[in-house]
Amino acid sequence: MRRTLLTLAVLIAAATALQAADKYVKREVRGVWLATVFNIDWPSKQGSTIAIRREQQNEMKKYLDILQASGLNAVYFQTRPMADAFYKSSYEPVSHYFTGTRGSRLPWDPLEFMVEECHRRGMECHAWVNPYRWKKSSNPEWNTRQDKELKDNNMLISHNGEVIFNPALKATRERIVNVCREMIEGYDIDGIIFDDYFYPSGMPTTEAAEDYNDWKNSGTSLSFGDWRRENVNAMVADVYNMIQELDPSIKFGISPAGAACSDPAVAKKHGVDPIPKGSDWQYNGIFSDPVAWLKAGTVDYISPQLYWKTDHRTNPFGPMTLWWSKIAKKFGRHHYASHSLTFLQSSNTLEDWKEVGKQLQYSRAYTKTAAPGAIYYSACDIDGKKVQGLGDWLKRNKYAHPALTPAISWKEHAEMGTVDSLVCDGKQLMWKAEERMRYTVYAIPAELTATDVEKSTTGGILADYLLGMTYTNSFEIPAEYAEGYQFAVCILDRYGNEFQPMYIDIANAIDVIGEDAVTIEFDGWQLTTTKPVERLQIFNAMGQMMQEATDTDAIDVSGMPTGIYIVKALTGRQTAVKKIYIR
Repeated sequence: MRRTLLTLAVLIAAATALQAADKYVKREVRGVWLATVFNIDWPSKQGSTIAIRREQQNEMKKYLDILQASGLNAVYFQTRPMADAFYKSSYEPVSHYFTGTRGSRLPWDPLEFMVEECHRRGMECHAWVNPYRWKKSSNPEWNTRQDKELKDNNMLISHNGEVIFNPALKATRERIVNVCREMIEGYDIDGIIFDDYFYPSGMPTTEAAEDYNDWKNSGTSLSFGDWRRENVNAMVADVYNMIQELDPSIKFGISPAGAACSDPAVAKKHGVDPIPKGSDWQYNGIFSDPVAWLKAGTVDYISPQLYWKTDHRTNPFGPMTLWWSKIAKKFGRHHYASHSLTFLQSSNTLEDWKEVGKQLQYSRAYTKTAAPGAIYYSACDIDGKKVQGLGDWLKRNKYAHPALTPAISWKEHAEMGTVDSLVCDGKQLMWKAEERMRYTVYAIPAELTATDVEKSTTGGILADYLLGMTYTNSFEIPAEYAEGYQFAVCILDRYGNEFQPMYIDIANAIDVIGEDAVTIEFDGWQLTTTKPVERLQIFNAMGQMMQEATDTDAIDVSGMPTGIYIVKALTGRQTAVKKIYIR
């Protein structure tokens, strides 16, 4: 059987080219789908008692501990699986997958808890939303107040027992936009992702379809199928545009079916080559056209469900992830492949784990934007409640070192400087917080200089020295770095842009970082400290001391040349450091 696989040597060479100066991958999505529908992943027990609440929260924390230990950096948490809510919603009833009764009181807020616990571990939390689905054929007829309103307002259509919001209605688009807006406004989420449910599969394009009259009365010149696809496209655009107005740093992506544009006519319409493997059933099956979203720029990334092994006869993973990488590059967006791990439930061997590793290595090698990524379906199969072993294997073989998610670099953003008032007590680093910013922390051998380490191929300090990312303005120093290291802290905005590092040597640690720790202020002409210090020193970029004052709380810099300088304020065992720009 002929296989369209890269040889191992080619894969290694491609991965080496990707990393260049970095020993490890610095930018990569390492994500997991955490499904609530049918309680696939969480919660294992429904209910609203205090005891069940404790069990649910402990299960969630256990998942996150395992995922963090496995080296993952993003969780895609299903918040709206069936026009219901795992959060405080003004629009949707509380999910019966949470409490056991649809529309019951919200006993506690899973999304709020998930965001807090993800961020506590330095992981992103994305809200996974199913935009249209109201019920599957296996579900009962929902009859909460919100559900009755939907039926009374004729907002639903169905096929073969599957009921969805009618995509043709403006009210549907407004509902989905409002649902997503409410989550962004109410929670500190990092993104929103839709899955692959659009129109019911196989819904006819004949008079038998429940939306036939909507199409006939729309006045459109489009075919029935094209009209449906445009309804979906319009909804996607409305959500994207709302996010750009509200907070464009919120990442918006969709995870469609894995094959698209196998029809040469469809590929030609979008100006792309047909996908070399697989058959595009979604275009006419559920009226989903994912390349249209990339072409229109109405998603930040695409995460196609490439749920096949590398040696699959018709849909091999490698050529398909390569095609999607090219498509994402063409339209200036990112591609993070979604992988299915459900096959591990029937065969969970070392060779099976290596197959997963081979898949993610293809995406690393084939990335065209230095932004590889993998999102695994689902959490229960990564050392979870159904399958054990893969998470530990990934950590040892693929995710041995932390990685940052790729930056959404094409959007306008504020230029940030360095962190302010960086101090260290030998056990933790602390600095002044910036609103809605994250921070990266590096541990660098004391003998190395900035010139030695600031040469990552994706910008900034090499991935080799990355300790992690934090949402707070402090970081616990691991015991193994207690001696012989200097540290660097960078501002990392919500788009993923990393800014200039601020360095501090652990040798300058103070005994205790108190509330009265000295800080440095700069108004362009004069440096001041919040209290008198024993020494106030100014160094140039080469490390030469340019000026020093003793027993002071101010120093005039108006006569110094234009340039970048490092200021140190020392008193007792307290040291504050600040980078300044003199213009």
